[in-house]
Amino acid sequence: MEHYLKQYTDRFTDFSNKHISDLILYSSGIEQCIPNYSYSLKGREYHLITFVSQGKGTFEIEDKVYDIKANQLFIIPAGYWFKYTADATDPWRYSWIGFLGIKSNFIYQAAERHQFVYDCRDASQYEGMIASILDSSGDTFSSFLKINGLMYSLLGDLTEEIGILNQSTNQQLSTLARHFMDLHYHDPIQMTDVAEFVGVHPNYLANIFKKETNTTPKSYLTNLRIRKAKELLLETSDSVSLISQSVGFTDSLSFSKFFKKETGSSPLHYRKEQAHDSDSL
Repeated sequence: MEHYLKQYTDRFTDFSNKHISDLILYSSGIEQCIPNYSYSLKGREYHLITFVSQGKGTFEIEDKVYDIKANQLFIIPAGYWFKYTADATDPWRYSWIGFLGIKSNFIYQAAERHQFVYDCRDASQYEGMIASILDSSGDTFSSFLKINGLMYSLLGDLTEEIGILNQSTNQQLSTLARHFMDLHYHDPIQMTDVAEFVGVHPNYLANIFKKETNTTPKSYLTNLRIRKAKELLLETSDSVSLISQSVGFTDSLSFSKFFKKETGSSPLHYRKEQAHDSDSL
């Protein structure tokens, strides 16, 4: 069986602006895999829905492996590690759509229910819609509007069929707040920004968030920024100045004071200390 791949990635919109859009297409494509083709990734910055129209394979996420067959779809929320592998004798053909934006957080609702795989009546229907996106793709504003209109139509059909999106109307405030912070921790956001996004007073948000998560939104954002900063310190050679900007600080001095207060070490000392511990193993 021959390998086939056709895909599109939006380059019309700057990636940083995609996060603050309501809902925007990032990528789409169609692929016929060869036997045993496997792919894994620590996590993307956008959500993905994959429709299997032919063949079969396996999909792994959250330490669980799913056997996937034709007329099933699986979702990969942004930031989730995953792996998928085509069958050795009947490798799958699938199509996908990747998207992000503030109103894309309905994907996390499914993830919180640990529901990543769904049946669908006819995956080739969605493949046809994705083929239309590919045919309309380009770097002009008109094509940008067309492909995003097609994406909305696809998600609308998917909503009617399996209801994956309708859960979003009942999201907990803490869920919306966490997802907003997950998307914007690299911006200099404050609790007032988070509260404005979910549509409540900051004090009310703090009370509800504490009740639903057993922590405060401020603590959640602090821990998120510290975790991301540690990853950047250990996994990159970026300067402290660049890392500080990457986790929402306007200057490196404020970031260094914040990091030392939360961890007991300066950013550079933490990097050296962790590198030394790794070398001694």
